Amino acid sequence: MRGVDTIGTFVLATPFYRELRKSFPEAYIAVCVKPLVYDLVKSCPYVNEVILYDAKTVFQKCKFIKKLKNDGYHVAFILSGSFESALSCYLAGIKRRIGYPHDHRGFLLTHPVKEFEKKHCVEYLLDILRDIGAKIDSVDLELWLPENSFSISEKNFNEYGITKSDIVIGIGFGVAGEKAREWPNRNWIELIKLLLNKNIKIILFGTKNDLTESAEIEKNIDNKNLVNLTGKMDLIEFANCVKRLSLYISVATGGIHIASAVGTNIIGLYPPGDDLYWGPKGKKIRIITKSIDCAPCNQHKMKRCKNNICMKSITVDEVYNAINSTLYKGAGLKS
Repeated sequence: MRGVDTIGTFVLATPFYRELRKSFPEAYIAVCVKPLVYDLVKSCPYVNEVILYDAKTVFQKCKFIKKLKNDGYHVAFILSGSFESALSCYLAGIKRRIGYPHDHRGFLLTHPVKEFEKKHCVEYLLDILRDIGAKIDSVDLELWLPENSFSISEKNFNEYGITKSDIVIGIGFGVAGEKAREWPNRNWIELIKLLLNKNIKIILFGTKNDLTESAEIEKNIDNKNLVNLTGKMDLIEFANCVKRLSLYISVATGGIHIASAVGTNIIGLYPPGDDLYWGPKGKKIRIITKSIDCAPCNQHKMKRCKNNICMKSITVDEVYNAINSTLYKGAGLKS
């Protein structure tokens, strides 16, 4: 199986792994992923082998294709949407190649899956299995965390004086993709100040690409209850910390799907329409979005968006009130 390539999509693909194993209980299943998501899949109980794909040069790509060919796989489920992922399976001589034919790669597939309607990513990927007659028992997300990894989050929380009795809210402010998904930094600053006034602990989460924005937030907020963990955690550490939160607030990025998979309360800020296909899945989720003239939004529109007016239209009061209703009993936000 050629896995997906981004963090959020990987989490949304976890039902596929489980349902594939249920459909083929005796099969030898190997999943091929890029380094970005390796830590999330290495403990997956539904696969026999995890193959790391990090080929950059032509020589490395040829070597990888040769390995696939020598390993003698009979079927390839190609979850990645790239042309290259289908080409690798074709050149490796895998007899049955199943996936969506977009990106002009249909001729490389022996079983191109037809897309009849636009669906949420979870259902979109599971339709690959449905197309070959597999029965889907559950669409629930999973995340497979190493047994000894929880102590890492305990260490982080203890280091910053966070106890089990504290109300702790995580903030996922950074975006890995299109800037159209951003919520203005000034809004995050205003929201955080309101929450800190209620003696709530706030943790900033992000990658090293978000360090400039997190530094701006810290510069404008001098409070010991604000903890900045931006760029300081790997995915397993992040997942364990998010699992302990009272609430996770985030724009549309990979972290929000990790939070949903571990069962954390979520408030998601989304461009209109984007949530229908890429929103977090689960029972503890609230989405805030604004319907404006150019709605619904999609990936193509985001690339051309110059003012992300939809995200700027989400007010601090709206998000604060959503927090209020989500954590009313625990946080006591109402005056």
